[in-house]
Amino acid sequence: MVGDGVNDAPALAVADIGIAMGAHGATAASESADAVILKDDLSRVSEAVRLSQDTMKVAQQSVLIGIFICIALMLIAATGVIPALIGAALQEVVDTVSILSALRARR
Repeated sequence: MVGDGVNDAPALAVADIGIAMGAHGATAASESADAVILKDDLSRVSEAVRLSQDTMKVAQQSVLIGIFICIALMLIAATGVIPALIGAALQEVVDTVSILSALRARR
């Protein structure tokens, strides 16, 4: 639901995703919406959808990267090639790699 007025606030509140347009300040529409686009430009709605899809893709990739690296390290540790203490320390490396991968969403 995309709305821009006070009368849209109830619909924005119950919609799956509510987007308030041109809301300046604490209006009822902007307080009820999930997202607020400050300019009255409908092209910003499609840009927001694209941005959210890209962000979800980066988040899913970051989780998968972390899982695959973690599984690989667990298999290596299970064979006894690396001690458990080193494996635990490498978990911090996995966390750091996952976080750095997630930072790609800032672009």
